[in-house]
Amino acid sequence: MTGWTPPEGAGPTVPTPPVSTTPGTATGVPPYPAGPGTSYGGYGYGWPPPAPAAPRPGIIPLRPLGLGEILDGSFTAIRTAPIASLGIAAIVMLVNQAIFLLIDYTVLRPAADATSADGTTIADTSDAIARAGVTYIATTVLTSIELLLLTGVMAAIVGERVIGRRVTWSDAWSRLRPVAWPLVRVVAVITLLIGGTVAVAVGPGIAVAAAGANTGGAALIAVGFLLIAVPVLYAWTTLSLAPAAVVLERQGARAALSRSRRLVHGAWWRVFGISALAWVISWVVSAVLSLPFLVLGGGLSDILGGHGNKLSFYALLMSATGGFVAGTLTRPFQGGVSALLYVDRRMRAEGLDMALHQAAAADSSNATTVAT
Repeated sequence: MTGWTPPEGAGPTVPTPPVSTTPGTATGVPPYPAGPGTSYGGYGYGWPPPAPAAPRPGIIPLRPLGLGEILDGSFTAIRTAPIASLGIAAIVMLVNQAIFLLIDYTVLRPAADATSADGTTIADTSDAIARAGVTYIATTVLTSIELLLLTGVMAAIVGERVIGRRVTWSDAWSRLRPVAWPLVRVVAVITLLIGGTVAVAVGPGIAVAAAGANTGGAALIAVGFLLIAVPVLYAWTTLSLAPAAVVLERQGARAALSRSRRLVHGAWWRVFGISALAWVISWVVSAVLSLPFLVLGGGLSDILGGHGNKLSFYALLMSATGGFVAGTLTRPFQGGVSALLYVDRRMRAEGLDMALHQAAAADSSNATTVAT
């Protein structure tokens, strides 16, 4: 019986490895590298050459991404384009925190005043529960808006940084400006879907609490929240890639929502898990960054007229300032993760990595031509 021989031109001719003729025993190539003088093309028998590393012209390697590469890529996108990412995030967060401050001061603070005073009545407690429910709905809506908008912003930045292009404020804006209206429509649709679901679920509880049945109202609010938790998470994850589709594919609102559903299909748990991890990381960092402002606001509230009320205007202002600082630094990270999840899903499903590789090579070729 003759043994195995390497293909012509692949390497030096080597002695034929022994072949066992005993039934039930291994035959042919040993499962370990051959010693000196018996190598095949520089590698041992049965060991193929290692696959070449994927090109990495920008913040990620141009191949399907792992968890660490998605998280690191988001951090790197912010670090390498800080003015564009953090500057736009600061504008979004400034507007949002101003609205938060207004809602907290006009809706939530009167309830805190009533329940912290002596002789609190059932009506006071019911009113406080109802006001807290309204504040929760408003918070859900505003948080959805800021996350979706900044996902679109980070998609514009990530789209350039993955192939190594520099991104300035004007570059990001020039990418966002033509798709501003579709992006706003996508944000509005998802926000209305999520916010409307929350309102329908907890609205009856708020109404019952406002009517004076504080225990029943609180129970209905809790039940409503539990009933919608899974559907809201499912819808949010399924549609979370739509802002990136608007910015990077110039899709309209309806097409972008359908695009997100198709990309997430078959990988919902992966998209949800990575998004949830990014949220946890952002929440921890936000808590650390906000803590000094919360301590400062609570510690000085008595001196500045709070008289023990934790929702004095100064305390709320310090809380909003902490939220602004924390959100400016963490929301772009969450948006970057969503944008990179979009890129990863397209690389896995459509071979986008090859197109990105060609774009990066073309940029490199043009840069060489200009230099010479």
